[in-house]
Amino acid sequence: MPISLLIVGHANTGKTSLIRTMIRDHGFGDIQNYSGTTRHVEKIALTLNQAPVLDLIDTPGFEDSIGLWMTRSAPSYKTLTPDQWLTNVTQDAALQADFDQEFKILNQLKQCDIILYVIDLRQAPLGKYLDELSILACANKPIVPILNFCDAEHNHEQAWRQCLAERQLHAHVRYDTVAFYLADERKLYQTLQSLAPDHYNTLQALMKQREQDAEQRLQSAQDALARMLVHCATSQYICQAQTPTNKETQQFENSIRQQEQAFIAQCLTLYDFRDQDVALNDLALQEGQWQQDLFDADTLKSWGINTGTSAVTGAAIGAGIDILSAGLTLGTATTLGAILGAGVQTGRSFKTTLLNKLRKRSVLALTPNSLMALMWRGCQLISHLHHRGHAAQQAYRGEAETVINTKEVARLEKLFRRLLQRTEWHQQQPLPNHPLITELQQEIEHAIPNDAKAD
Repeated sequence: MPISLLIVGHANTGKTSLIRTMIRDHGFGDIQNYSGTTRHVEKIALTLNQAPVLDLIDTPGFEDSIGLWMTRSAPSYKTLTPDQWLTNVTQDAALQADFDQEFKILNQLKQCDIILYVIDLRQAPLGKYLDELSILACANKPIVPILNFCDAEHNHEQAWRQCLAERQLHAHVRYDTVAFYLADERKLYQTLQSLAPDHYNTLQALMKQREQDAEQRLQSAQDALARMLVHCATSQYICQAQTPTNKETQQFENSIRQQEQAFIAQCLTLYDFRDQDVALNDLALQEGQWQQDLFDADTLKSWGINTGTSAVTGAAIGAGIDILSAGLTLGTATTLGAILGAGVQTGRSFKTTLLNKLRKRSVLALTPNSLMALMWRGCQLISHLHHRGHAAQQAYRGEAETVINTKEVARLEKLFRRLLQRTEWHQQQPLPNHPLITELQQEIEHAIPNDAKAD
């Protein structure tokens, strides 16, 4: 039999969001920014190998716990034990209209194994919340306080910890449904193990599976970023003349944006979020704020990406390397730049480019600078989604730039210049087994913050 977890708390504390985050399903229940969203009881199972392990029961929020608790001292209930009061009060037809939402919770208390009491740390521990705990204690079931919105700028965590300690509720768990951390979920499962020792091994297996799933999501997102970067690095747009038109430049830039948007869509699917949860648009006016343009030189400089290196000179299949460039400077949509080294592979990779150069056509391609910006935007997105809880309401618009140190810029520039040569890899699936691909994957993994990988 699965463990039955009753999710309770005051209205709008994040009960439904807790379940959404635990099951990683954005479609469960209804979440709005006003109180009393959940109006009825819903149940969903968390499974392992298709067998239910935890039954998560969502309930309406307490709305008048003070009034309900006052009935405890009424003459007709005063002499009853807490358990008797809990049974009898729900059968009082005169109270049904006043405590309709509360009775839906009380009717579930007898059937559950463990109570998860969700606390919004943005709210101080007022009397109504303490009355809720008093009501729940009458069920004689284990209560695990869930501290939600832990990362809120102003919270009352210390005051709540003191109140809980005074009620002998020491086994509380920090589980933020906006800023999610796998370590917090691990603590929840460990707490459940201590309260339901007969289910210890099953919960251990579930916890291990959840961690493996998180690791697989992260790895899949990193692989998707590597593919996007290789495809962008090997993208070329052949112009009809030696000087690209504005239309040709815009078409090339849009093709890069489309590849980034496809990567974003993959990540949203992996982490079960909606399209509106991410808004990494280029120079799009949203809510009165201009978003950064990936193809803007000032944007790149703000990241510390300004290599300023000139084309490497040398010989490639008997011709000067500068023959591969039309000598244009168009921000990130530029004609093909330097080639590192020379050899047979260079000739294979740039046969089309050489031919078009001789035909007086320019070839548009990305620079290493823009590829670095794409990589860092992608890494920050992955890190955000890895820690985004399903109570988050604000769309992710990208983080402030992290200035890359000079050594890192030089290393990435060299890597991306080498990738620019591999036009034969464009749209290749899967990516080839090659040291350059391995190096790119290692750079992506290095760029993801440690807390996204280890929690």
